[in-house]
Amino acid sequence: MRILHVTHELPPYELAGTAIYTFNIARAQAEQHEVFVFSRLQDPKLPAWRQHTETRDGLTIRFMNRADLDWVPFDASYSDPKGAALFRRFVTEVHPDIIHFQHIVGLGVEVLDVPRELGIPAVYTLHDFWPMCPMGQRMCYTDGALCDPIDFGKCGRCVYGDAWKDLAIRTDFGEVKSTRSTLTRSFVERLRLHYTARVNETPGRFARRPRAAFRAMQRSLSGEIHHEQHVLVNPFEKRNDLLREKLLRMNLLITPSAFLRDQFIQHWKVPASQIIHSANGMDFSYVKALPKTPSNKLRFGFMGSIIRTKGVEVLVDAFLEAAAERDDIELLVFGAPNRWSGDYLEGMKRKALAHPASERVHFKGRFNNKNVSEVLAQMDVLVLPSIWFENAPLTLNEAAMTGTPIVVSDKGGMLEFVESNNYGCTFELGNAHSLARVIRELAADRTKLDRLVGAKPPIKPVHANAEELTGIYSSLMQGRYAPPSLDLQRTTRGGCVLQS
Repeated sequence: MRILHVTHELPPYELAGTAIYTFNIARAQAEQHEVFVFSRLQDPKLPAWRQHTETRDGLTIRFMNRADLDWVPFDASYSDPKGAALFRRFVTEVHPDIIHFQHIVGLGVEVLDVPRELGIPAVYTLHDFWPMCPMGQRMCYTDGALCDPIDFGKCGRCVYGDAWKDLAIRTDFGEVKSTRSTLTRSFVERLRLHYTARVNETPGRFARRPRAAFRAMQRSLSGEIHHEQHVLVNPFEKRNDLLREKLLRMNLLITPSAFLRDQFIQHWKVPASQIIHSANGMDFSYVKALPKTPSNKLRFGFMGSIIRTKGVEVLVDAFLEAAAERDDIELLVFGAPNRWSGDYLEGMKRKALAHPASERVHFKGRFNNKNVSEVLAQMDVLVLPSIWFENAPLTLNEAAMTGTPIVVSDKGGMLEFVESNNYGCTFELGNAHSLARVIRELAADRTKLDRLVGAKPPIKPVHANAEELTGIYSSLMQGRYAPPSLDLQRTTRGGCVLQS
């Protein structure tokens, strides 16, 4: 079987969860099949759309460079006809039997049209909320609140910040609401709106305005603009509808958590027969349950990307609050910021330095994922304080495999992990006082740590996941795939039942 995976990032250039999972599953499938990968590269030193091919680990990987996204006009943040054309060319070169999309940010939504155009079955794994949220997490960056229910009227300021008001006026979005509204406008208003729309979608830098004006006048002379009613559509709702339309054309959607599956059924009305929950397989050969390094303090730790949505500041605030009362606790933060979150990390460091317990807060910096066992051996409790829903963080499985207790936010896939496996405990999402109470309780009675661990939860090996997926591919190619019921998926605790 010839399999093509599509992703927005890949090791060794990026080491986030989706990148690692895609790489591992592709390598496992390459042991028995011919596997290709089309991936975005994010190198600001290279020209946009530059391509290169790597052959390694049994894979043929085509990289396309898109270091940064364009956000004006807004459509450019998710649409990229040029990138999609390069993807289509690669597909025609390698002739895959199946295309598996893992993530497409930076590749252009048009890549989703290619499988149907070429008659190739396609699967899409939803690793986060990016299809329904341009920021990916359904968390509003202006007020820090979860976007639940979804309110498209908040998206402008969330994405653009203070620049949104001027941008909305300049592009005639106006004070967009969360629902569509049909407005009857004068001919002059309709002509101006049509011209603005053409400017936003016309490529090029110098000729776009004359070309847009010419097109608007053409429509005016033909009488089209005289008789039309302009529909003012929230641009973020437009994006949501477009992504939904294209993803519903996939042969199958997969989510690593039942929570994420249920969210897409609820908000997108995805038919239950088209979306399944199947836990990500892990390559856990690098994870070992090492003895905890000795310490006279109870060590709370974090490991992951130092970005706002991971809620690291919530953990720092909670620890400093608890440390004011207890001198037998310590905090270790493993991880590094991305290109945009350096100030976020520096702000937390300054806050910790100003506190009397500063000598017990340690920012350890970047770590090699292959050394995760050694990192977890240095902490007694792993805390994942994410302030968005999260989905299925690999870190939870890594902690469970080493017998490390976990404390996580009480929403989304993390809550699902704790409840499904009776492993760890939760605190109120985004509430540092709630987390501080948990820290104090565990420090006061360390016997509770053993009760947080219990039996290790079942973890799907990556090779089992690879075999499972190739079985699904085969059934889809033969037109005989039948998904399990939602009730059956819920009872398999992350498994996926293949029915032939």
